[in-house]
Amino acid sequence: MSKVGVDVLEIKVRTDQPQTYRELKIRWAAAAKSATELRPANNSEEQTPAPSVSIIDDKKRSGTLPRLRSLELSSTHIFIAAVDATNKLRWWSIVLDPRVVRAETQTPTGELRGEDYYVSKVNFVVAFPDDPEIAQLRFYHPVWNGTDFDLKLLTAVPTR
Repeated sequence: MSKVGVDVLEIKVRTDQPQTYRELKIRWAAAAKSATELRPANNSEEQTPAPSVSIIDDKKRSGTLPRLRSLELSSTHIFIAAVDATNKLRWWSIVLDPRVVRAETQTPTGELRGEDYYVSKVNFVVAFPDDPEIAQLRFYHPVWNGTDFDLKLLTAVPTR
């Protein structure tokens, strides 16, 4: 995480999880000509402008969030890092990329061919601990470099 400016050296494992969490409903809109525009997911996102992201709803809920036991990245996931004002990691999660839709078509020889596409506009919910220190949620796309995943920052959403 140091490659993307997040400090994980001082993260503390909490045994006393908060009994509440927050749910942000987020509207994600990529620069597109229409709301239904699709683009292949295998294209590099290097040249695409940052998406327009807005919070539609912010709710506090009772209960605790499930604890992720391992970090298994893939190009069809988004890594979410919750950081405080000093860029220290407070929480993280991996979710299926809500922008990805899969299309399967039949080739002339009868074989099924699948391809992933990005939807240009999508709404989704992110649940994270109700920690007053969390100042921002950062959304990263894991990109395979041949030996490991690099995290490409897609956008950041303030939580305060």
